[in-house]
Amino acid sequence: MTNFSRLLVILVLFTSILAGRAAAADVVGTVTNVQNQAQVGGATAVVGTPVRMNDRLNTGAKARLQIAFQDKSELTLGENATVVIDRFVYNPQKSSADVILSTTRGALRFAGGGIEQMRQKNIVVNTPGAALAVRGTHFWAGPMKGKYGVLLLNGNVQVSKR
Repeated sequence: MTNFSRLLVILVLFTSILAGRAAAADVVGTVTNVQNQAQVGGATAVVGTPVRMNDRLNTGAKARLQIAFQDKSELTLGENATVVIDRFVYNPQKSSADVILSTTRGALRFAGGGIEQMRQKNIVVNTPGAALAVRGTHFWAGPMKGKYGVLLLNGNVQVSKR
């Protein structure tokens, strides 16, 4: 084996290791419960499926999907729901967190974990009719009487037009 061939093999192995670490770093949560038909990023969801930023979460009829994030926050989708994980950054060393979810249909429930303890936190849920700036981290959002509504379970939510 020539020196060039050895260098090429080492370079390929190093690149593969870095790519594997980058893919693992993108994981922000894991599927912990699935009832009936649900998808994560276009693939069928099963318990243990990794969830990454920019993944689209979908549920079908009579379905539920539960995600546990890195900080132990939980996101639960009801039936016929669609949510995109636009951003999930949790940094306990800097006492900061940044979460942005976008939903276009169906109901969801978010219950904060370690995010609740962060000094600097930004939690936003974009709905079809408004943007919710969450200042407490336990809420339910979904269709109510033909409109999209929010039920606050703990804390407070500021609602603004999109």
